[in-house]
Amino acid sequence: MNTKQVRHLLAWGCAAALALVTAGAHAAHPLITEDTGTQGLGLRQLEIFGDESKDGAGRRQEVYTGVLSYGLAETADLQLGLPWYRNGGDGIGDVAFDLKWRFFERDALSFALKPGVTLPTGDEGDGRGTGKMTWGSLLIVSYAPGAIALHAHLGFRRNDNKLGERESLRQLAAAATYRVGDVRFVGELTRETNPVQGGRTVRYATVGAIWSMTRDVDFDIGWRQGYGGAPIDEALLLGATVRW
Repeated sequence: MNTKQVRHLLAWGCAAALALVTAGAHAAHPLITEDTGTQGLGLRQLEIFGDESKDGAGRRQEVYTGVLSYGLAETADLQLGLPWYRNGGDGIGDVAFDLKWRFFERDALSFALKPGVTLPTGDEGDGRGTGKMTWGSLLIVSYAPGAIALHAHLGFRRNDNKLGERESLRQLAAAATYRVGDVRFVGELTRETNPVQGGRTVRYATVGAIWSMTRDVDFDIGWRQGYGGAPIDEALLLGATVRW
């Protein structure tokens, strides 16, 4: 494997990790944008989702992620996220631990904080991790007056790593959802720091839908398109959520 191929592989790993880590371990898949919703005291949620992505040269990568959320309080969740990579360095990535706390709520408007860390459980040599612990936080706002809901977050991550990547990463994401019966149609724009030194700002647009088969079971599908300096050109997003 030559130097150019190694750089591409690391960029792919960075982009997949950025979607998971900079945005926190959980968002309402297929969105990156976090919302202020929590599970409630003693309640749990499990998400399983897969992202199949392709870069501009046609190289493909698959990342499958499991995220378990537990309600520590009515307004606070503890989350554990574990990604699994395929097609170029198969195996687990860096495990993420996050705490989401909704600290303000009035009518349809709410705010939350979501600090978190990742542990270097993935192999940084093949793009599945950073080789060091990272930490960061999100400031989240949601406005949900009815069928239409708006969400946004501003995030920062201290990206300590052994890969020569940028160590300060920022992300701005905004999403809108529109509910029709049991289906929520979603759209999103994100802008984030490219972890590759010298890389251009990463921008993505995402569209998709979430179908609530029951009150506690959701299925989702989405499509993400990269622009500018995005390492991932396009991605198909599929997921399922169970609450109990």
